[in-house]
Amino acid sequence: MNILKPCLALAALTLLASCVQINVEALSQDSLDGRNNDTAGSAATQAYLINLLKELGAAGLDSNAAGDDAFKQGFTNGTNILGVIPGTDLADEYVIIGAHYDHITHCEIKVPGDTVCNGATDNAAGVAAAIELGLYLSLPNNEPRRSVILAFWDREEDGLLGSLHYVANPLRPLADTVAYINFDILGANLLPSLRNISFAIGAETGGAGLSAAVQAAVATRTLDTRQFSALFGQNRSDYASFIGVGVPTVFFSDSTGPCYHTNGDDLSVVDFGKLQHQIAIAWHLTRQLADGTVTPVFDGAAPAATYDDAITLDNLLQLALSDLDRFTPAQQATAQAHAATMATLVAEGSANFDGADVTTMLLIALEVVALLTEGDCDGFLAP
Repeated sequence: MNILKPCLALAALTLLASCVQINVEALSQDSLDGRNNDTAGSAATQAYLINLLKELGAAGLDSNAAGDDAFKQGFTNGTNILGVIPGTDLADEYVIIGAHYDHITHCEIKVPGDTVCNGATDNAAGVAAAIELGLYLSLPNNEPRRSVILAFWDREEDGLLGSLHYVANPLRPLADTVAYINFDILGANLLPSLRNISFAIGAETGGAGLSAAVQAAVATRTLDTRQFSALFGQNRSDYASFIGVGVPTVFFSDSTGPCYHTNGDDLSVVDFGKLQHQIAIAWHLTRQLADGTVTPVFDGAAPAATYDDAITLDNLLQLALSDLDRFTPAQQATAQAHAATMATLVAEGSANFDGADVTTMLLIALEVVALLTEGDCDGFLAP
């Protein structure tokens, strides 16, 4: 197939020359019919991903299997696809970069006449981002000191089953896994007012070192990537599986907008400019982790939510109020009430921030996330 061969040559000249759009388009094409597990579309996706991993020079992670089977980890009605780019002097330590490749066959119909749930932002874009990082690592002089596992999970949409199977049956010791980077829903916009906003969730699980490394990576780009505590991901993506077994984790996402799990989540709504920023940020973080510059230490005692989370959520709600006209009057009233509550909570200061405030904030976050999925599917791409 040689999808990546021309990209490897271009990437040697410039970091952002890539095959991202090619891979998102290939993974979200109608013929794959949503990439649901245990379907012909899933099998075709698996073959495509294995071919890409081979092109990168990655080895199959299962050292007890040969050929394409070495890239597969089967479980009930599902198959994870796993490859490894070997490290140099720290080869027995691992950084995992993961994204689920499955999607769904049946979804909400928001675009008349279309019956395919393409899952372009959820999660073809996340898979393409992981492949892109593998491409950069495969270039001469980019060899990582730590081994980097590229992991593509199946059955995430059924309850994180692929990543849960892996952490219960790891093909490399979890004790030697330094960190996990998760991509799920990238290149998506929640509202026009939030077009330049993205999220990095859960870095506090790796202590101050991982949080600082994420912030340093974010600072390299103009994309406004906000950090939130792990609980704000609502345990709805594969990052939760790794936190559950004590692996420091960060989850990059654009959250769920009006195209989420609808037939409108196709190539036309992907913000590729934003996606390139997200890949560049993740690349900076990957280099810190893979080269041994940063060694996170899992912090199982990190608070569920903090006053900093409250400040971030308050700021986002104030920005989003400029797009109230896209919602119904009842939804507008709800959004305004939540924004007023968060503004009051923040104004009371960190000294007065307590457990009741955490509960209030998390309930507001849950309702706002649900509200943002309402309305017609729109990618809110820049004019």
